[in-house]
This record gives sequence, C-alpha cells and structure tokens, in this order.
Amino acid sequence: MTEDPPKRRTLSLKPGVQVTRPLGPQPLTPLRTDKPRPFRSPRPPKESKPVERPSHGWKCKPCGAFFDPPAEGPDDEVVRCPGCNARIGIAGDFRQTPPPTRLRARPMRH
Repeated sequence: MTEDPPKRRTLSLKPGVQVTRPLGPQPLTPLRTDKPRPFRSPRPPKESKPVERPSHGWKCKPCGAFFDPPAEGPDDEVVRCPGCNARIGIAGDFRQTPPPTRLRARPMRH
C-alpha cells in the first residue's frame, strides 16, 4: 500500500501538439529597479477637535444634529431637523412631559 498511484496523462487540446511555453501572457518586465527607499519619519498624529455638545435641546435620531424645538406656536406645527430636513414630530409632542416615544429625536441629557 506504499505504492504511489500512477501519474495521469497530461491533457492537450489537440493530439500531437507540443506546448513550448506555459499558456498565458508574457511575463512583465519591471519598470524600475529596486532601490532602497529613503527613510521617512512617521507623521505626528493630527489633533482632533472636540465636538461641542449643547447641554440642552434635542438630537435628531436620523442624522445626529442638535436643535431646539419651537417654544411657542401652534401645537400641530410640524418640526423638521435643520440638518437633514427629516420630519421629527409635532411641536406639541416636544412640550409634553415625558415626551412620547414616537418622536424621531432624543432629549439631550444634562
């Protein structure tokens, strides 16, 4: 059982045709010689700017923009996000305590 299995015959497209080189495109020649690259020191990390978050107001759920709903006016006025123009809710819903869960905004925590 230590015998190797017999080798398979190499298949070709036409009988009697000898393949002189491997099939496929010619190998590419290098465009440049391999020169050592000069040493470059790593860049210092960029300083990130802190995001200013207001301590009051609301945050839009779809885009994350901060906004203040209208304090006065009719209760059936539609409130839209200033960032993405999404319909957030109705002005009367923002004046309720606690606000209903159907609003598409979150109150900011103090």
